[in-house]
Amino acid sequence: MRKVLVFFALLCVPLVSYTQKNKLPDPEAHFSALIVDNIKTSIDWYSTYLGFTVINERALPDAGFKQANLKRGTILLELIELDAAVSPKEAIPNYTAKTRVKGIFKIGFRISAFNEWIHHLTKLNVEFHGSVVKSNESGKKMVIIKDPDSNRIQLFEK
Repeated sequence: MRKVLVFFALLCVPLVSYTQKNKLPDPEAHFSALIVDNIKTSIDWYSTYLGFTVINERALPDAGFKQANLKRGTILLELIELDAAVSPKEAIPNYTAKTRVKGIFKIGFRISAFNEWIHHLTKLNVEFHGSVVKSNESGKKMVIIKDPDSNRIQLFEK
């Protein structure tokens, strides 16, 4: 029995060390991209309401798109206006507010000074999707706002 235990121990040690050595590092968020109806409107909205700055913009009319990269702190956001894009309301018969489309549902940002942000966004008449709620698990506040294309952006208290 002792030989069997030693055999299994010798077998398991290399497997465990192999797994630990080859553990991949955690990925880091790099950027999010949104297809928007009007790139100018969206650039203005993200700049005015959330404080993003434009890194670069380009338009390729022959390819049917415009694109802009925005940044705030470590957050990168790509906005894309496509001539061939359609909204869910255009593409889905009987589309209602309860209809859900597979894919990105919302993006989220952690923010300091949560109450000041809410005051700022309220003063600028940003559309809120619901009201501020407090997480039972973390005790932190959160809220969802909508951009000009009704993309949901969830703000989490840091």
